[in-house]
Amino acid sequence: MTLRRIAAADLAQVARYPFTLSITEPMTDPARLAETFAATGFWTDEAGALAIEADGRLVGTCQFYRAAPCIHGLELGYILHDPADRGRGLAAPAVRAFSDLLFSERPGVYRQQLIIETWNTASWRLAERCGFTREGLLRSCGFGEGDPADCLIYARTRKDWREEMTTTMGVALD
Repeated sequence: MTLRRIAAADLAQVARYPFTLSITEPMTDPARLAETFAATGFWTDEAGALAIEADGRLVGTCQFYRAAPCIHGLELGYILHDPADRGRGLAAPAVRAFSDLLFSERPGVYRQQLIIETWNTASWRLAERCGFTREGLLRSCGFGEGDPADCLIYARTRKDWREEMTTTMGVALD
């Protein structure tokens, strides 16, 4: 599994999946995808996406965007496109590497959070494997139409990240 920048050749594939490049905008219109790619490459200070590649092919993406204005952090998302790729151990290392990269490159980010619908057991277990801590329940917060599902909120802080980077000798590896 590797993470890499989104390439122009990826746009046709990702257009089939509404929230694969942006958590906040469906991004399925080819013209809109091309316009956004040309302008930003899907990587800015406020939002971005990276491709998850395995076996030489694009299997999904990880995304981030700025969390609420009063939170010094980012909200993350991830998706593996083909259900056949799920459960193969691809998402956890991608999410962990993505989280580490964002903490490493963005010193002003003190928190990363995931909002996961309560029914999505695989996703909240993945969050826990990646060092995120469950903080609580957000009622009627989910995605889709109609009455939104309840969601769990998970977070990983810069303090958590630094502690994980510390060796058994107590020396930080920054």
